[in-house]
This record gives sequence, structure tokens and C-alpha cells, in this order.
Amino acid sequence: MIIGLAIISIIIALISFLYTLKVGKIVDRQKGEHDTDTKATAKHPILFNPIFLTYIFGFGGLVLFIFYLTSKYY
Repeated sequence: MIIGLAIISIIIALISFLYTLKVGKIVDRQKGEHDTDTKATAKHPILFNPIFLTYIFGFGGLVLFIFYLTSKYY
């Protein structure tokens, strides 16, 4: 179980790193002083908020872990 969690953690870290690089390149290309909204952000502004996504994934993982422990020990 520990190895599986470690592999999942590494995959999430790699995806986060690649996404951060992608966002950094977009920010570097912007010439204006103010941020501009993309079409995707305009349609779903909450879904592209990294703090909101962290809460969703964190609580989702916590719920899955609780279900796993419940099914294993009860």
C-alpha cells in the first residue's frame, strides 16, 4: 500500500510540475501589465483556481482513504 501511495504521489507531483511550467510560459508570453482572461477561465473561473482544486483533491483523497480504512477494518 505504501508503494502504491508513493507512486501516486510522484505522478501527482510530476503533473503539477508540468502544469506549473506550462502556466509559467503563458505568463512570460503576456506583454501587458494586467492579466487577461482566457475563454476557459471566463467559462469556469472557479475550476482554474489552484487553491480550490487543492481542496477538492485533498478532501477527495481523504474521503477515499476513510472508505478504504472502513472497508478494511469493519
